[in-house]
Amino acid sequence: MRSLWSAGGRRASQLGAHWRRDRRGVAAVEFAFTVPVLLVVYLAGFEISQAMATYRKVSDTTVELANVAAQYTSLGSLDVTSVFNAASQIMAPYPTQNLTILLSEITTDANSNAKVTWSQPYNGATPLVANSAVTLPAGLASPNTSYILVQTTYLYNPTVGRNFVGSIPITDQIYMLPRASSSIPYTG
Repeated sequence: MRSLWSAGGRRASQLGAHWRRDRRGVAAVEFAFTVPVLLVVYLAGFEISQAMATYRKVSDTTVELANVAAQYTSLGSLDVTSVFNAASQIMAPYPTQNLTILLSEITTDANSNAKVTWSQPYNGATPLVANSAVTLPAGLASPNTSYILVQTTYLYNPTVGRNFVGSIPITDQIYMLPRASSSIPYTG
């Protein structure tokens, strides 16, 4: 009986030694460990590049809308609608359903205290209250000056991991001086 056990033990030992020397399955095991990590890195890189491209479009939209609005000498409701409609052209190929815009004029008094002159919303944005105080960025306020303020918010929906992350708000704003006049009254 003892020889059977020792023969079986010797055979198991030889089989174990054979498996330790055999390297044919190592590549498959390494591949199985590496692929999920590489897939996560690839998808994260893809998502980050998409978010950065979206941020760039939002930033371009903010600057261009301020640039267009600053060229008017006065704005009516149709003019504001035209300015807002330009956003869909700038944001292409991204949809504008998730984009809100706030177009406002901010005016400072002789003491450089800033107040809202008028404010027009787009796509559900909340307008600023007329004559409410506004804090301008440091170094921007000049006495008796008007500024066009464009604030944009875009709710970015990730392609990958949407259920885990949800919508990510991308915001931007810019102050710009009127170009053709000292202020741009809203006549709508």
